[in-house]
Amino acid sequence: MATRVVDFSVSFPAPVNRVGPAALTFHNGNFYVGTLNPFPIVQSCSKIRMTPAGQVTEIGTGFTTIVGLAFGPDGHLYVLENTTGANQSPTPGTGRITRIGAGGVRTVIASGLFLPAAMTFGPDGAIYVSNKGFGPRPNGLGQILRITVP
Repeated sequence: MATRVVDFSVSFPAPVNRVGPAALTFHNGNFYVGTLNPFPIVQSCSKIRMTPAGQVTEIGTGFTTIVGLAFGPDGHLYVLENTTGANQSPTPGTGRITRIGAGGVRTVIASGLFLPAAMTFGPDGAIYVSNKGFGPRPNGLGQILRITVP
């Protein structure tokens, strides 16, 4: 049985309703949603929203093309962006992972990713990233990267 938790088309009326929820994680009783906005890409337009009890609260802004969210063993939220910078379309070599630490302090954990599509934490505490997840694939058809968290 499916139950609707939140409807972004209602929460954000047109023309903003095209926020494109693209990443989802659950932590401490709340869903966290990262957005992938319409193309052409607008730098720093993607956001993180939390949905406690079906209500939508904006908790992070200034991201671009969020495609992954995960809480690490340290309890901090990690954000995977497919493309960053002033690129208007998906751009290889510009993906990154950012940790949102205490007080909202952001630390880039990895950069230069090639069109990443997803991430998760492994039992060893490392981040596993689906790199070369789509688009042009020189030197192979995709890969899983293991990134140790400092």
